[in-house]
Amino acid sequence: MTASADEFRQSMDSALRTLRELRANRPAAESAETCGEANAADGLITVVAAPGGRIESITLAPQALRQGSGYLAEQLTIAVNAALDDLRARTIADAPDVPDPAVLLERLEDVQQQSVRQMQSFLSALTSAQARIARIAG
Repeated sequence: MTASADEFRQSMDSALRTLRELRANRPAAESAETCGEANAADGLITVVAAPGGRIESITLAPQALRQGSGYLAEQLTIAVNAALDDLRARTIADAPDVPDPAVLLERLEDVQQQSVRQMQSFLSALTSAQARIARIAG
């Protein structure tokens, strides 16, 4: 096996190992139940955000409805944004330690470049062999 073939194999092995780590360390199904929660209007409004940026529930105390529509809209906006921020923070905190996607991308780009070089070398050898056969057949 040539040095470039060894390098290619090593790069491919490294990329595949990284992909296996990503797959093995991906969050379990139960972590999909992570939710973000926030309150506004002195606790009169509670918002729960589910994965995917979906709002699971909004709870309003009757007193919040007496504050007027402008105040209610402002406090709902605050609570929704805070619940989404909380969800994002919890998701990051609950995420397993996985390889950096930038590292994986770099490894795959190396594999791609080596693949192209190997294929060019292979095609060049085939072209040379074809030319020799054509000369011999003459």
